[in-house]
This record gives sequence, C-alpha cells and structure tokens, in this order.
Amino acid sequence: MKETIIYRRIEPADNETLVHLVRVGLASNGLAIPGTAYFDPNLADLCGYYMSLPGKRNYFVAQDEQGRVVGGCGVDVFDGLENCAELQKLYVAEDCHGHGIATKLIGMVEEEARRLGYDKIYIETHSNLQDAIRLYIKVGYRQIDRPPYAVHETMDSFFIKRL
Repeated sequence: MKETIIYRRIEPADNETLVHLVRVGLASNGLAIPGTAYFDPNLADLCGYYMSLPGKRNYFVAQDEQGRVVGGCGVDVFDGLENCAELQKLYVAEDCHGHGIATKLIGMVEEEARRLGYDKIYIETHSNLQDAIRLYIKVGYRQIDRPPYAVHETMDSFFIKRL
C-alpha cells in the first residue's frame, strides 16, 4: 500500500463505515457476541458519542486517498482507575493490515489522552485478537490480570500503559 493515509477526527458521515469495520472485524474473529463492541448501543453513532464529552473523549479515523475510512480508534475516560483513559474500538480494514495504521492511531489516542490530562491508559480486549495483542505489547502496554474494575464481561485480556 503506497497511498497516503489521512488521519483526522471522526465526523458524522463516518458512522456507517465504522459500524461496518467494527462488526466485520469482530465477526471475522468469532466475536460477534454479546459483551463486545459488536452490540455496543453507541456503535451506530460513534461520532455523537465521542463528541458529546470533548474534554474527556475523542475518536480518530484513518482515511485513504479515495476518501474511504479504513480504520479508527477512540479514547474515553475510564472510571475504574484514577486519572485513566481507555483506548477503545481500534479497528483497521483487513486489506490495510500491516501498514502501520493501527500504530499511528494508537499514537494519536495516547497523545490525545495526555492532552486531556490522563496519566495512564487501559485496554480491554479478547484473546482471539492476537494481532492487536501483539501490537499493544510492541507499543509498550503491559498485560495485567483481569482487574476488579473490568467493564466488559466477555473480554479476557487486559493491558495498561503509563503515559
């Protein structure tokens, strides 16, 4: 993939594509099940959700030269730990895997978390998502045991990083 990727904040027109990206990504990994983002009640309007608390959350998308949204990742306040953000809904179109898009999105989310005043960032994911887990470790996240403040019952892999 030699084309330029544009990274920007989410817009209302991105919602439909992001629903598709999230659901296809989860279904292809056997995770079209309750307790995952597949059934998140905010999924249909991610823009509205992330823009509703601008001092606490944000969402970024990756767009190719043709204008197709090929990935996204969000940051939100995480109430389980003091001064902690949560990295959420990191998805990249399968045909765009391996080109650094997810790494760039994670970096943007971490930068935004710092800007919003958080000093750590937390992730809940699933062991079926091995590529994502390898990436989280590669960019400095430390795997932890299931914490008592875990939110999503279906998730079985947990990570944290000091910002």
